[in-house]
Amino acid sequence: MGQDKLSSRQRDILALIETEGAQYIEHLAARYDMTTQTIRRDINALCDMGYARRFHGGVDLPVENRNISVNVRAALNSSAKQRIARRIATAIEPGSTVFMGIGSSVQFVAAALREHEGLRVVTNNIDVALTLSEAPQIEVHMTGGILRHDDRDVVGADSLRFFEKFYASYAVIGAGALDPAKGILDFSYSEAQTTTTLIENSRLQFLAADVSKWVRDASVRVVPFSRISCLFTDRLPDDDGVAARALGAAGTEVVLCGEGAE
Repeated sequence: MGQDKLSSRQRDILALIETEGAQYIEHLAARYDMTTQTIRRDINALCDMGYARRFHGGVDLPVENRNISVNVRAALNSSAKQRIARRIATAIEPGSTVFMGIGSSVQFVAAALREHEGLRVVTNNIDVALTLSEAPQIEVHMTGGILRHDDRDVVGADSLRFFEKFYASYAVIGAGALDPAKGILDFSYSEAQTTTTLIENSRLQFLAADVSKWVRDASVRVVPFSRISCLFTDRLPDDDGVAARALGAAGTEVVLCGEGAE
């Protein structure tokens, strides 16, 4: 069973364990007014696909899916992220509708967009919304959903449905990790679902990712590179051209934003 086959209750259970931590079967049964047998079937499906792990009486995320907080991520490679953000901002035309997704790189793009005129921004990223609150000429739509405290964003079925009400000129997205063969990866199902929804409902997709993403490990597939219009990055990895060939084969444009590139 693929990600698109999950029920809304299974998606909600994933969002709960990603935002609130381990969940217990009896509590989930009471929350959804279902039998414990029904909840166990949901949990078994999630665990069989690798999105969760069982423990006695409950369910939690796989250990490898734990991510660092957005504040820590924002401090990593911040100079490169700022250069990437400024270059993306120059590619976004005034008056456009822009999706802005999860992650610290996307927050940097929001800061670079504050002088744009007439944008409509749709986001689940709290830091993006707060950054653009200083730009009254930009119309900001914030999705509903379940708050993830460490990541400062909201996820879940309500957030996805809100994004689907729009068709954006641009989707600005981040990534947990990049892989030449697998494309974009992330740390949790809800992150992957959010990014996929933005991609499916936009004309152009801008991926903001510094070179460190090529050596990070994440276990949830998002999309192959062929679904991305353009990768904005400080540089490609030193891998004998493997990443460059994968991106070229996918038809993904690469914009290098290293020092002196602006």
